[in-house]
Amino acid sequence: MKKVSLLLALGLMMFSIAACSSKEAAAPAAEAEKPAAVEPAEKPATEEPAKETEEAAAPVEGALTATAKGFGGDVTVTVVVDGDDIVSVEAVGDSETNGIGSNAIDQLPAKIVEADSTEVDGVSGATVTSNAIKEAVNAALASK
Repeated sequence: MKKVSLLLALGLMMFSIAACSSKEAAAPAAEAEKPAAVEPAEKPATEEPAKETEEAAAPVEGALTATAKGFGGDVTVTVVVDGDDIVSVEAVGDSETNGIGSNAIDQLPAKIVEADSTEVDGVSGATVTSNAIKEAVNAALASK
């Protein structure tokens, strides 16, 4: 009797794990079907014109923006590159869940810059937002 109960409990556990994992795998696949919107980044307006006697700062080679669908809505990234190097990444997703998706928006850009790649681990608990940030960065880089 104990063996039957143990097998039944084990089967139920495996079924619940399989059911949970299929939902997580389906979400990124659905997101991948939607193309990310790519827009050129706007240059910030300066209040004071550069003085001709001072050496003007070299313009950043590329500031690229792209948008991907996050958990709560669109996530927009601005990626600054220098050649093939990722210099900075800024992510904005005002509709992402505070304390969950917002953690990915705060933490993941620095990981991408440090690795100089989107091949980084996502933020735990914020898989959809993490994937959206990586997808948008990849789309921005592809547009250059």
